[in-house]
Amino acid sequence: MQALRRRRAQWTQQLRSRFRDFALSARPRHISSKQQLSAIAVPQYNIKHLVANQDLYIRSCNIRRLPNVADTVPVIAQLYGKANTLRKGRTTVYTQRKALQNQLHIAKDKTRILEQLGNLKDAGNAVDTEIEELERQIRDYMDRMPNLIPEDCPLDEERVVKYICPPPSDPAELKRNGDEFIQPTDFEDKALVDHVDIGVQLGIIDLMTASKVSGHAFYYLIGDGAVLEQALVQYALDKARRRGFKMMIPPSVVRREFAHACGFRPRDTNGEQQIYNITIAGGELGSGDEGRLCLAGTAEIPLAAWASDKSFDVKECPVKMVGVSRSYRAEAGSRGRDTRGIYRVHEFTKVELFSWVPGPTEGTPEGAPTSADMLEELRELQEDIISGLGLHARVLDMPGPDLGASAYRKYDIEAWMPGRQNWGEITSASNCTDYQSRRLHTRVKVDGKTLTFAHTLNGTAMAVPRAIVAILENYYDPERKAVWIPEPLRKYFDNRAWIEQQ
Repeated sequence: MQALRRRRAQWTQQLRSRFRDFALSARPRHISSKQQLSAIAVPQYNIKHLVANQDLYIRSCNIRRLPNVADTVPVIAQLYGKANTLRKGRTTVYTQRKALQNQLHIAKDKTRILEQLGNLKDAGNAVDTEIEELERQIRDYMDRMPNLIPEDCPLDEERVVKYICPPPSDPAELKRNGDEFIQPTDFEDKALVDHVDIGVQLGIIDLMTASKVSGHAFYYLIGDGAVLEQALVQYALDKARRRGFKMMIPPSVVRREFAHACGFRPRDTNGEQQIYNITIAGGELGSGDEGRLCLAGTAEIPLAAWASDKSFDVKECPVKMVGVSRSYRAEAGSRGRDTRGIYRVHEFTKVELFSWVPGPTEGTPEGAPTSADMLEELRELQEDIISGLGLHARVLDMPGPDLGASAYRKYDIEAWMPGRQNWGEITSASNCTDYQSRRLHTRVKVDGKTLTFAHTLNGTAMAVPRAIVAILENYYDPERKAVWIPEPLRKYFDNRAWIEQQ
């Protein structure tokens, strides 16, 4: 009996060791520091759904122009089938071991049974090793698999959904008198007005000093320029709070695995560096964080991470947060005309909307919000914010190639920017369904017991530099050499109507 107990103890210890090794091997591959466990558990990919709906995933990958990823869909299905076959064989081995262990109590020839148990143990270990390798390969492939896309997703070009604040059709309605300013009707023919020239002339933007101090694609906002940023932030927050969004100030430094779980990759499809990684010699922050931290490109990442390993009650949903943070983009300044001024920069202030709703499951109360409903709510709020500023803009349903890995559907809103003689993105809103929640383990509890993965949604309430560009270029009066302040922002300017030279 003592020998059997020792064998059982050894077997238990080996199982624990294999599970620990499995957990170590399961951490996201982008973490390279040695002997580190991810702060997030192994993602719970919906592999069964992929195997049963391979055509949907292949279609999504091809529309997104990811043919190499599309080729892995049947490979995943094959590996999954092989792993399931091995699991059945492993169950047979365990059943045989249990039967022999029961015989050991009454057998006279215990040596023979112990030898058989040892052989079965070796066979079980071999099967476990093969299964673990298959699971690792499946995880690697699933890690690169993007979200699905809806049937009506535009294939190649964006679809114009609507226009916001179209200019008056009658030129007689145009006014530029005192505190009133309406944009000209003919946007194509409007004289070029560049936000850099305006900002420098008024003394509210300083790019040259920022370039000397920090490098290209950084900027100083001075005087009314700084006031304009704070006014835009407060304006967006007021709008969001009135619609039930709870305010949050999240950190801008996050562990890389959280950025990865949200669908952000160190490099984009063109190989451009997207994320600022932080290297900490000696791990001064403690907890083995050296080499694991990065600067968040958007508050979406820390907002999504806030709900990692959390379960919301369905009665709480939708859970709605609005976060203000500095955002950091390493790829800024690499795209032609976008490199001029503050349209595309490395560091900026952003107000981000984020929401969690229950995923589809039995028992969800009738009338509970769906992620499709919530996406429309985000879009309506964004339209309200932009229309309040009086900016001429258009709402776009974005095509598959322009969707990030996590996005199921995405709307962009672009404002007309005379200085660029083109439209410029000022907000976006994405429905990520359960892509992020399966990686962050965020669930919704239905009927007090049934758990379903939450659907996550995010949207821009205010990307400050883009809004400043649109306001300066659309509301500059060359005769007065001043910028008209949209009415909702005036209370932050001591009720002044114009930004003038300082």
